[in-house]
Amino acid sequence: MTYGPTIQWRFPFQEKLELRKPDFRVVFISLCLVVGLIILISFSYYSSLSVTFTSDQFQTHSTDVGRFTKSNVSRLKVSFIVEEDDSSETSEVTTKEIEEVFTQLNFSIVSSSDYETEKGHLETQSESLEADDGLNATLGTSSVLEEGFNWNDSRLDILHMSKIQYDTRFKNPCWYEPLQSSHPYENNTYAPFSPSAKRVLAKMTRHWEDEFLSEDKPSRLRCLPYFLIIGQPKCGTTDLFWKIAKHPDIEAPPIKELHWWSRSRQGRRFSYSKIIPFNDYVDMFDRAALHIEQRLHNTTSTLEDSTQNSNVIVGNDDINITQKITGEASVSLFWDNNEWMKFPENRGQREPVYIVPHYVHHIIPDAKLIIMLRDPVERMYSDYLYFHSTNKSADDFHSAVKLAISLYSNCTSKYSVRQCIYDTNLSNKVRARLRIGMYSVYLKDWLTLFPLTQFFILRLEDYSRNPVKYVKQIYRFLNIRDITKEEEELVLTSPGRNARKPEDQLLGGMHEKTRILLSDFYQPYNQELAQIIGNTKFLWTDVKH
Repeated sequence: MTYGPTIQWRFPFQEKLELRKPDFRVVFISLCLVVGLIILISFSYYSSLSVTFTSDQFQTHSTDVGRFTKSNVSRLKVSFIVEEDDSSETSEVTTKEIEEVFTQLNFSIVSSSDYETEKGHLETQSESLEADDGLNATLGTSSVLEEGFNWNDSRLDILHMSKIQYDTRFKNPCWYEPLQSSHPYENNTYAPFSPSAKRVLAKMTRHWEDEFLSEDKPSRLRCLPYFLIIGQPKCGTTDLFWKIAKHPDIEAPPIKELHWWSRSRQGRRFSYSKIIPFNDYVDMFDRAALHIEQRLHNTTSTLEDSTQNSNVIVGNDDINITQKITGEASVSLFWDNNEWMKFPENRGQREPVYIVPHYVHHIIPDAKLIIMLRDPVERMYSDYLYFHSTNKSADDFHSAVKLAISLYSNCTSKYSVRQCIYDTNLSNKVRARLRIGMYSVYLKDWLTLFPLTQFFILRLEDYSRNPVKYVKQIYRFLNIRDITKEEEELVLTSPGRNARKPEDQLLGGMHEKTRILLSDFYQPYNQELAQIIGNTKFLWTDVKH
């Protein structure tokens, strides 16, 4: 009996195995299936379900085979990610013990897809955005984690950095420096935790490789933000930033919230195991710098040609209005100075002498500063819903508010408000971030260095009713051209960001007794704020609940 011609598809060494014959063919296929099954079982066994707690203070790994790797702890969100655990420092615990740890720390467990969805709701216009405020918004720092960290590292000493001589041809704060390597981003510390930053830096590396080979003395333009959105959390700043960034003359960095001035430079994201140097922060604006440089070159050439043809003198204002700028939105800058007592310039002080506004002013004294605020009572409840993962309720919020008000009121009865608001130990004792709504205290600190004319301060309540109106006002504040009707449509069609989750909406509002407690607490701070700004809207008496 014949079995027809040799089959069309071919195995390796098909002729030698005589696959014409059914017996050999069955044996060979069976062996392939067995080998494949063994590989699959081995992969499943050695791959473990790892729980990763990411925080400015803690990181913990555990596996589904009972291995729990401790390396630092504290965050209010948990993600399950499949990965191989190759850590050598492990101790055996039971699944029940791990669950007890979850309960004690008030952690919630979500799937990796849900976690990525939640993290992705702050993405850039065209690339992933790793917004940082939600990931690193815990209230305090751990001295255990900081053990061995060198707070005297010269790279942290911003106040003794030489002031940068900016190139006056650029509207944006920029300067030229020699290009020392064709791979300037090889050790950038933002890239490992930000896929979007990694992609942008990879593209920029290819550009610098060509530049490095083609130029005798290669150089690159370096830029810092022309504007900073500095506050506040849960006040609509993510939506504001991406609507502002719709303007063709604004170049956004790959990460919206870099938090370098307040958190990242001292390595809070890495549990104080390493810092993020100044150059790594500046790297985040290199793509913008390239576009800023190209725009100035093109604009200058165009205007020069126009001048020659019309004999019209072109001034700097004509060039400035057409230049590109860049900026970022790190809403921790306005209020977060949790490590102030660790820096040499503040040691031994009851309250900080030097904080974030001092550092920003030393490097970017002419920065345009944007602050969006919200009724602090509503901000507080939104903050609670967003940063707490489990056991949320109006009752629990009321308890958290009562404790926070009691502790802060007791502190301010003995010490200055400023000392209490910057007391990290006190903030660690509360679950409700009451201090973030004490806006006037922070604004007074910033106003000791920056004039009020460098600020654009608006309310979320007004912005949400007419975003285009306020975006256009901000464009004028930034001294960039007005947008066209078509560009207005882009701003309007930009999707809203950070809307309250459906499950949080089901919880309803806070108790009226809680609202009264918070309103009474915040009233003197709102009055002071309205007086400083010169606008009674910041009393929030017009807000309907």
